[in-house]
Amino acid sequence: MSEWRMEAASVSATLTKTGTAYEALLGVVTEQTVTDIFDGLTWGGGVTQCVSVAVNEVLAEQQNVNLRNIANHIAAGIAGVGNSARQLQAGNEEMATTFQTEMFTAATSGDFSYFDEHGYRAG
Repeated sequence: MSEWRMEAASVSATLTKTGTAYEALLGVVTEQTVTDIFDGLTWGGGVTQCVSVAVNEVLAEQQNVNLRNIANHIAAGIAGVGNSARQLQAGNEEMATTFQTEMFTAATSGDFSYFDEHGYRAG
């Protein structure tokens, strides 16, 4: 076993708080909130129309990708850290390392199939 020392309760509490914040983030920026922003920009007619067009182009091209990447990184962190910690507690360093590697893969690719097949799920 490595020289790692973990407080399981602290890891669990941190992952729970991160998961809660992640769920809240997913609920804040939605298609409806973006639509509401654009609706608000149309109040000025021709004066504000160029602003909504510019914002729309930026969001359409980048924001969906950026938000998906942020969500993937958070979800991968939760899955990777949680599963790695469980494996380290069980003395299985090789599997803990595998979960860490898969965490980085899922964060960049959005493919969580490894965790679906091999990961621990609460509840």
